[in-house]
Amino acid sequence: MGEIGHTTTTKGNDQELLIKKILIAVDKSEYTDKIIKYGLRLAKSLRAEVTAVHVIDRSSLGIIGELLAYYRGGKIEVYEEALRKKAKEFLGEAELLAKKEGVQINTEVIMNEPSAAEGIVNYASRTNMDLIVIGTKGMTGAQKFLMGGVANKVASHAHCSVLAVR
Repeated sequence: MGEIGHTTTTKGNDQELLIKKILIAVDKSEYTDKIIKYGLRLAKSLRAEVTAVHVIDRSSLGIIGELLAYYRGGKIEVYEEALRKKAKEFLGEAELLAKKEGVQINTEVIMNEPSAAEGIVNYASRTNMDLIVIGTKGMTGAQKFLMGGVANKVASHAHCSVLAVR
């Protein structure tokens, strides 16, 4: 029996499914370690490439970004750089956990997507990922109600399989 995944190869009448590339979507929730560990252990057991991403979408810039751009003559770069630095801190945690697991990891900060879900889906498609590992417990309460579930949107629109960790 073949490994579980998205990429297919044909052997006679059977199709073998393989996971060669795993995308871990890192957010700022308290469950981030659990999400990363799931992705890393899968990558290690399947000998798959792994990439961790954090998306800074346009809504992250929000009204503060718009005000900074207006009052500083369009100079939003400083604010964006602060957000990028914070994202790299989240991804640094993934790098530390990967090192402990003995797994090679790539990291990427994705900027200026319309939403976190679109950023994840677009990146996964563009880089031909076979599996997306994402958390289901990012935002809570009113944030989740207003923004919608990122994991639900990713699962609905991704070209590949999605593992939702809770």
